[in-house]
Amino acid sequence: MQPYNKDLKAPVTMEVNPSPKARVHRVEWKKVMAGDPVEINPSVGSGYRVMTVEEWANRWKRNEDFPECLSCGGGRTKEHFFTQTWCRGRKHWESETLCLDCFMFNHRTYVDPDFMTPEQWEKKHWEGVATAVTR
Repeated sequence: MQPYNKDLKAPVTMEVNPSPKARVHRVEWKKVMAGDPVEINPSVGSGYRVMTVEEWANRWKRNEDFPECLSCGGGRTKEHFFTQTWCRGRKHWESETLCLDCFMFNHRTYVDPDFMTPEQWEKKHWEGVATAVTR
C-alpha cells in the first residue's frame, strides 16, 4: 500500500492556528492555557490535574512525514489528530500537530480531486443503475 502523503494529485492545504482546529482537543487546550485542571489520560490514571503544555501533549507522537512547524520552523511537534479515508484508490486525509516551541497548531488537509466517500460513491453508482433501468 502506498503512503498517504505520496503521489498527490492536488496541493496540500496548510494553515496555522492558535488553537486546535480539531474539535477533540479545543476545550482541553483552553483549560491548559488558562491553568485549569484537565482530565488525566485514562491509560495513566484518573481524575483531573493542572498540566503544562508538554505534559498534556506527552503521549502524542511525532508525525515524521510533517515534522516541521509551519509557523516557526521548529521541529518539536506532536500530532494529536490524524484521520484518513480511502475509497476506490482515492484518498482524503487530515493531520494536525502542535509545536512545542511556539504553541501553534499546524493543520494539513489533502483531498484527491475526484475523491468520494463510500456513501457518495454508492449513491452515484445506484443512481446510474436506476437511470439505466428506467430507460
